[in-house]
Amino acid sequence: MNYKKLLNKQWSFLYAGIAFGIAQIVYMTGLWLHALQAGKKPHLKPITVTTDLGKMFRGVEVFINRLFGFHSEIYGTYAKVSGHGAEHFLPDASGAFVPGIGWPIVGIMIGGWLVGRMEKESRSWAYYGKRLLAVSFLGGILFSYGTRLAGGCTLNHLMGGVPLMNIHSLVTIIFMGLGGIAAFYLMAEWNLAGYFKHQETLEYVRQADKGEQATYRPGYSPWKNYFYWIGLVFALLLVLVAFYGGFANPSYMRHIKDGHIIAFNKSVAHKGWLYVILTLTAGIIGGIGLGKSGFGTECALVAGEVGDSMRRNDKKYRLWGVPKITRTLMRGYLPFIGIAAHWVVMLGFVLIAWIFFNIEPAFAGKVKYSLTAGSIIGGFLLGMGAVFLIGCEIRSYMRLGIGYLNTLIGFIGFAVGYLPFTLYYKAHKHFLASTVLVGKNGAWSDAYKVYDLFGDNPLVHKIILFLWWLFLLWLLIFLIKKGSRNTGLTPVQIRHNNTEENQIFIDRTAAENNGKVNGVPAPEPVPPESYVKD
Repeated sequence: MNYKKLLNKQWSFLYAGIAFGIAQIVYMTGLWLHALQAGKKPHLKPITVTTDLGKMFRGVEVFINRLFGFHSEIYGTYAKVSGHGAEHFLPDASGAFVPGIGWPIVGIMIGGWLVGRMEKESRSWAYYGKRLLAVSFLGGILFSYGTRLAGGCTLNHLMGGVPLMNIHSLVTIIFMGLGGIAAFYLMAEWNLAGYFKHQETLEYVRQADKGEQATYRPGYSPWKNYFYWIGLVFALLLVLVAFYGGFANPSYMRHIKDGHIIAFNKSVAHKGWLYVILTLTAGIIGGIGLGKSGFGTECALVAGEVGDSMRRNDKKYRLWGVPKITRTLMRGYLPFIGIAAHWVVMLGFVLIAWIFFNIEPAFAGKVKYSLTAGSIIGGFLLGMGAVFLIGCEIRSYMRLGIGYLNTLIGFIGFAVGYLPFTLYYKAHKHFLASTVLVGKNGAWSDAYKVYDLFGDNPLVHKIILFLWWLFLLWLLIFLIKKGSRNTGLTPVQIRHNNTEENQIFIDRTAAENNGKVNGVPAPEPVPPESYVKD
């Protein structure tokens, strides 16, 4: 294995999926050990981020309130409590969010930043026009509101709920896929499909044809772009406030919960060093995997839907302006391979912990883990938002760390998208609780997971989940073989080469073999009339 290449170059999606699976293991171990320290029963809960992001937005709001003497209630509420001989007016847990930090969020950003340092290339060079920035901003709004309705983001559902056989996640991803493909078609209709790429690297873009260069503008400087400064200041404010509350001064943004005054949520003072170190480390490992590949959920869903179509009808998609490299990764199911590899690694750990240590999987017991009307509406919004953002939520955190302009703007949209939920918090809670189909007080069933439908015997549940793991392992192997047949690449190339290396190989081989790679027609260049016009 070439370790220098692992450090300096992009990875295959298979490697990235394994890395994110390891990140999940580190995170679940952190929660497991913290529960034991606190004398509580541990559960195996994969990484979740959307509620923590809301807490970080609330943290910024409370920080500004403290600075200027305000008591705004945009992302949460205030209440009075007596303690230490005085009355305190503090943020209260009865609202949507309390001030806090999500260590995996910060860790993924750091991981993205580290990738930029490893490869000696931030992605701030990537140019995005005003129309695409507007679409990214809209994507942030749709996505973040979708998380509130669907009970989590695409990470929660596709990468956590699916391997754990959560019913609400299995339904939600169907509507995520529908929303994603709708947004993909809209991007093509708006002549913005040329921006839809898993990752940008100067080494590839400089040598590529014009149809691959939507973001490449020689001489462009992000420091002269006021949109870049606006997004950068907003992101830095969010992270710095979170670090201040998480490490430096946890008592500065305390909150009330059940009549008690609690430190900044998930700060060192609240959770302890072991929890912080492990969950932050999990985020960093995951962020490196994401940054080293462009790994994410929205590409995987779209690949599953249009992979074969792109192989059969390359002309249609090149006329839409979809870059060759995107058509290669879609027809090769490369993002889906990354997700499947992650499933196999993560669920393997869950099975070991459940079978040998009797630690049960989480995601049960609450409305947010139930199938509701919000799963359908929110799922569709999640899919649309992720494609408009050119990145799901976790990929967006990585893209913030590595410097993508469109994500910096889209991230501001995240803050806006939470507002309907936070400002009408009780109405949303009532809507979700009153439309439960499967789950807590469900109209159809009280089950949370597929295996719950087969009775209450834990042994039966474990056997079913093990069989599910075997199916996911088979799916990973199948996708690698299918991707090889669809692209003309060998399974070894699919497993070990990054997408840029594979595309360069396809281009060179096709040029020498009448446009074919091992008998498979290669993606043709985007014609000039389909170039991005932004």
